[in-house]
Amino acid sequence: MVVDEDLKKRAGRIKESLLQDRLREALELIKTQMADVTDWSILSRFEDIESSYSFMLQYFSQGSPDEHRTEVYRQLIRRALILNDDVLQARLQPESMLLYYQHLRSRLSRTENIEGIRLALESFVEIDDSAAHERNLELLFDLIWTNGQWSSGDSASLLELIDSPLVIEDDSVLVISAVTLSLMERFDPLKCLFLCQAAENLSMAVSIRALTGLAVALGSYNDIMPYFPEVSSRIALLQDAPGIMERMLKVQMALLLCRETKEIDRRMREEFIPTMLRNPKLGDLMREELERDDVSPDWKEWIEKPEVKDKLMQMTELQMEGADVYMSTFSHLKNHPFFRQIHNWFRVFSLDQPDVVRSLGETFSKSTIAKSMLSNGMFCNSDKYSFALTFSQIPQEQRDMITGQVDGEFQEDVQELKSGNLPADVKENYTARQYTQDLYRFFNLFSRRHEFRNPFDSNLNLLIDNPLSPLLQSEDSERAIAAWLLGKGYYDEAVSAYRLMESAAHPYSTDYRFYQQMGYALQRTQSYKEALEAYRRSDILQSDNNWTLRHSAQCLRILGQPLEALDLLLQAERNSADNLSLQIQIGDCLVDLKRYDEALTRFFKVDYLKPDYPKVWRAIAWCAFLAGRMDKAVEYYEKLLNAKPTGNDFLNAGHAYFVDGNIQHAVSLYRQSRKMMGEELFDKEFQKDQPLLIERGISEMDIPLLLDLI
Repeated sequence: MVVDEDLKKRAGRIKESLLQDRLREALELIKTQMADVTDWSILSRFEDIESSYSFMLQYFSQGSPDEHRTEVYRQLIRRALILNDDVLQARLQPESMLLYYQHLRSRLSRTENIEGIRLALESFVEIDDSAAHERNLELLFDLIWTNGQWSSGDSASLLELIDSPLVIEDDSVLVISAVTLSLMERFDPLKCLFLCQAAENLSMAVSIRALTGLAVALGSYNDIMPYFPEVSSRIALLQDAPGIMERMLKVQMALLLCRETKEIDRRMREEFIPTMLRNPKLGDLMREELERDDVSPDWKEWIEKPEVKDKLMQMTELQMEGADVYMSTFSHLKNHPFFRQIHNWFRVFSLDQPDVVRSLGETFSKSTIAKSMLSNGMFCNSDKYSFALTFSQIPQEQRDMITGQVDGEFQEDVQELKSGNLPADVKENYTARQYTQDLYRFFNLFSRRHEFRNPFDSNLNLLIDNPLSPLLQSEDSERAIAAWLLGKGYYDEAVSAYRLMESAAHPYSTDYRFYQQMGYALQRTQSYKEALEAYRRSDILQSDNNWTLRHSAQCLRILGQPLEALDLLLQAERNSADNLSLQIQIGDCLVDLKRYDEALTRFFKVDYLKPDYPKVWRAIAWCAFLAGRMDKAVEYYEKLLNAKPTGNDFLNAGHAYFVDGNIQHAVSLYRQSRKMMGEELFDKEFQKDQPLLIERGISEMDIPLLLDLI
């Protein structure tokens, strides 16, 4: 493996030299890399590139004019890029223990070809030759995956296969996944063009897999794409293909949702599942629910507990968004031998798959409950296989009992699935989401996943600076992506999306909400001046909007302009005098202006109208401290400390008691603050507040004594 890494690193240096137009240096490195390579075609191509470049240098040195020199040079770089990959593969092929090369050596020892397998797939009869069909799928996947640089014949053969009406759709989509995985192993313009062609296939599933394949593969080749303009041109043509841009948006949103999977997985393991299992009677209660229609009072009482209800609502919301909430559930069920075969990770789920039939048994696999549960669009194919294959661990008697008890309840669901009543748009969303989740599981759970580049570790926002960006440059796509990025807190990317829409004169950019959203994204990235400008434009489109006024005021305060901020807030107050949050914001502005009595008047008003509101207690306590009214400061800090205090609350309460002369209690509060905040943050915050303490009568010499007591 050390040799493998050395060869890969040298290949990386070669690529870097080529992209920096250091062709002579790259050729010297390729010559070193070619040690022990005996493939005559590789040696011949290297010599041809080297001699062509030598002639170019010779003509150039003689001052000979050549209007095609730039294009010829680019072609030499292109050829050298492909040769670099071929040389690396030739060096690794004989002995590398990487899975790819193990499968490559196995494939080279066989005599089967794509044409023969296509004929076998076209004549497949489910009942008679399922075992042979399984072998053909495995071999086909390997033939495609390990085929380095395609010829035009390879592309034509596979296009004929996926277009054949005699090949079932499930087999065709597996071809797309094999091409995708092969393209991720090394760049091949013909594979890119194949996926572009497949994206226009009449099969929706084939089309979506092809678009997804392009999305996950091309991102890592952004730097070399200028040398393969035919790929960019072919992608541009897809803009005119019916339905492609709408499907590309579905693929993009599915890929963006995968960003959340890791965090959702963590929350499922650390928050949701522990909360669900906290009641020791949960298992019994759930079993009771299967046996009767009415709701157990104990179950109802438990489920309505605030923390349980909150977690269930959060889970429901995540599911409705299309988030992947089942990764945690099924991640431990990928150890079945079925998942040791790489192609099985990319298969469409089928109840007729031999391993599934053996696991479920013919009776259960044909039951209504099995068809309903395993046809559910909420589960990806990989998880359906996990469920079905794990079911073999349940004794036959219990399987029959489950089938008999629950079978009738799922009749309606299955009839809907059979009738195909799901709208086309919903089917496409399901297909895109399921396939991205299948990919996510492979790249994160496959036993030898570390041998593959994980596309989900990269930024799969395709809207900007991506080969597929042209397919997302539509009014609906740009707005949907920008809204998602903003809503999920990816503010830098949201700013880029809004900037793109603005520069393209997107119709939405004439709406005041557009600049509100852009301003908010800029504000969250701490670009306060730019945010103010966006809010100003929003105000032009709709003046006197309270939200715009208040957020403009927030930026002005941070920029050190509290008086201007106060003017905007007082303007907003004329529209909604009863808004308590606005009253607090006005009070904060008055504090900045050191108009403490006016600020306290605002805060006390809120406290009167909304008792038990810690946010206003905090504001009153701090303002009273700044105003020198330590009695009020202490009173409200005590209320805060009896609620849910933060580390800063303990710190500020310590300040109040320190100034009030109660040193012992101040030290106690400071210690609790340091414990909550950590020593480094506590020291930083205390140092920042020292001038305030001195202004309120604390001797500068007393501060180090106090710190030593802490």
